[in-house]
Amino acid sequence: MERLGYSEAQVLGIAEKVEGLQVQERTTLIQGKLDIDGMHQELLAQHKKANASNERQEQKKRELKETTKEHEADLEQLYVKASSQLDMMIGAVDKNSVAAKNFRRIRSRIKRPLADDVVEAVPAPAPTPVRP
Repeated sequence: MERLGYSEAQVLGIAEKVEGLQVQERTTLIQGKLDIDGMHQELLAQHKKANASNERQEQKKRELKETTKEHEADLEQLYVKASSQLDMMIGAVDKNSVAAKNFRRIRSRIKRPLADDVVEAVPAPAPTPVRP
């Protein structure tokens, strides 16, 4: 609507006023040699078309909101799963090991660009069995 310089409400308002005048002043406008009935039908048709496209747009907005909620929930579940698995991986290589330290860097670097997330490859020591 910016290219017109009017808001949607302003355009709808003028259309409704013109439609009302066409009905109210029909006789006078016919005397002025206007095909007011034809003009009125054209304006009503365009108004109906604008209302239909607005309804399609509003439906798409509702769908987008729902899709966004779904995507955000999926992302949250992805983080929970990745974070949980990272915790298990850290535990599997002995949480005080160099490998575990490198694994923990993934979480601490989460806000950095991916290129910074290169993890040093260090062989993990075999866990020492705990004897009761």
